[in-house]
Amino acid sequence: MPALINESVMTDLVKDQLSELANELLKKNLIGRTWSIVEFKKACCFNRDRRWVVKYILEPFRDEIEYHNGHGWCIYGKSYQIRAQKACEWIDDNFVRINWEAKLPK
Repeated sequence: MPALINESVMTDLVKDQLSELANELLKKNLIGRTWSIVEFKKACCFNRDRRWVVKYILEPFRDEIEYHNGHGWCIYGKSYQIRAQKACEWIDDNFVRINWEAKLPK
């Protein structure tokens, strides 16, 4: 007797498995990587202008994100150095705190 397969359930199961695999691969790809501000803005900030990223993310949240004593993900200096995995996690956790509608002053 042939087995009955619920295509909807099977599709959802495959999607869940692929999503889990993709997330795992992405996480592995970020471990130990550092980004420039250009890479960060492309990956996490909808490719906003560099000045926008500094004004609305890197400066306002500096106390939280500046790397010191093993905590934080942004190293401030002549150029920004960003720990990719930690930055992605922070953006995800704090997405609603960022004013994504803000415009750069003219």
